[in-house]
Amino acid sequence: MSNSSCPEQTEVLEHRGYQIRLSPTGVEWIAFVALPKQRPTLIMAPDREAVVAIAHEWIEKELRVLGRST
Repeated sequence: MSNSSCPEQTEVLEHRGYQIRLSPTGVEWIAFVALPKQRPTLIMAPDREAVVAIAHEWIEKELRVLGRST
């Protein structure tokens, strides 16, 4: 039985070497953010634009912590 009202939609973006995997989950969006071969961080927000913005902010903070803010 197929549920066409909840299609599996995953979008993949990249930002400064990190992969951002976006998925809608009913009333909100989730993003899994990670460098290749690392455990991802989960970010949730009410809409796609917000989750992408939060993911970008998180990546920039991580880069500063790692000393790679070029």
